Amino acid sequence: MFLVSTGDLDLGIGDPPLRGGWAPRLDSLVLVPLAIAVVVIALTAWWASTIPPAATPNTPNTPNTPAIPNTPNTPNTPAMATGPTNRLPWTVLLVLGYVGSLAWSGTLALVAPGEITADLRIPADLLAAAKAVGDDPLGFLASYTATTTHAAAGTTAVLPTHPPGPVLTVWVLTRVGMHGAVAIGMLFTALGTLVVPAVSIAVRSLCHETAARRLVPVLVLAPWNGWMAASPDAVTATLATLAVAVGVVGCEPGRRSMWWALASGLLLGLAGLFGYASVWLGVAVAAAYFVRRRPILNVMTGLGALLPLWLFYAWGFSWPDGLALASAPRPGLAGTLAWIAVDLTVVVLVGGPVLVRAARRLRLTPGWPLLVGAGATMLFATVLGLAEGDVEESWLPVFPWLLVAAVAPRPRPELPGDKLRAGNLPVVLMSLGALSALALRLCLAGGTG
Repeated sequence: MFLVSTGDLDLGIGDPPLRGGWAPRLDSLVLVPLAIAVVVIALTAWWASTIPPAATPNTPNTPNTPAIPNTPNTPNTPAMATGPTNRLPWTVLLVLGYVGSLAWSGTLALVAPGEITADLRIPADLLAAAKAVGDDPLGFLASYTATTTHAAAGTTAVLPTHPPGPVLTVWVLTRVGMHGAVAIGMLFTALGTLVVPAVSIAVRSLCHETAARRLVPVLVLAPWNGWMAASPDAVTATLATLAVAVGVVGCEPGRRSMWWALASGLLLGLAGLFGYASVWLGVAVAAAYFVRRRPILNVMTGLGALLPLWLFYAWGFSWPDGLALASAPRPGLAGTLAWIAVDLTVVVLVGGPVLVRAARRLRLTPGWPLLVGAGATMLFATVLGLAEGDVEESWLPVFPWLLVAAVAPRPRPELPGDKLRAGNLPVVLMSLGALSALALRLCLAGGTG
């Protein structure tokens, strides 16, 4: 990690606001992700043109309103728009969203300086650390917080800013026969892009299906997908997102919520073993329990989250000690304010233009518990200095939730439980976001590794 100084203010990163520095260039491979973006935008624009106008806010949900055929919604729910996005089976849409996100992330990784697979490799220090584990993983855990240097003084991209989860995962993969930075990097990419369907499922449960359907293409082309490739934080994002989705879906009426809550907690605890700040996404789950008046589920989720941490503690790794090691020393008030400004700049760049629309509709979305969880995670990471110099990757578990409000309807529906109305698809903003992602990839000197 390079140190740059502005006057007497040392931020400790190379060429802020993004790690790796800047090296503008032209690369013919940019045509590959550009083609993916054109296809997704063309399909999205076609879908948007076939969606009938939303029902007016004054349309009552009376018993005489026609029901949606073949859907589990109540008889009082107004008929859903009949455009292709709604005729497409929900599962098929999720699969297409996953495939589109995987293609977008993978092709963006091609536009990196150096050889074609440079951005599809896991970080070199992660692979080296996994090899150093040898035949003694318990010894590695026991000495984890004693043998790694402080995050602010180290030069590694993984240790000690992360818990031991990424290292042990790579160690297990190498033990079962998966060798090579590219192969493991491609697996991490495939796991990371599961974020898109997981977020969509949570939004469908907490908001409604119309909003979730319109959110899928927004997530697919989001600029932060460019950092999903080969990143251990992409695995963290998937675990944390699945934890939120399982918790939100599990507290729906009619489910055996205790088991769902326990599973949500276990996933949250596993996410905490990959990234320290990700556990704070549990605030989103707790807020969802509050909305659905199931506060007792917090007990099961909390116990589930503690189980992996207790298990690793028994094996020698203290999560609180690791958190203390990963926390950067505060550079004083001026440095702290400068870091906040840098972090916000990165969030805007990586979130894309759709983030502006989402910010303007924050108070309109019924998915506010998801935003509360994302805000709590960002605040926790900022206060402890967990994201300084690496926000574009370490906040991957947060970025998808920040876009949830982009599909909130304006104005807010007058009647509660509206299953039809959602914000229009922001096709223009999505297009601008895709172009900004390509521009960033052509300007950045370094990749995820």
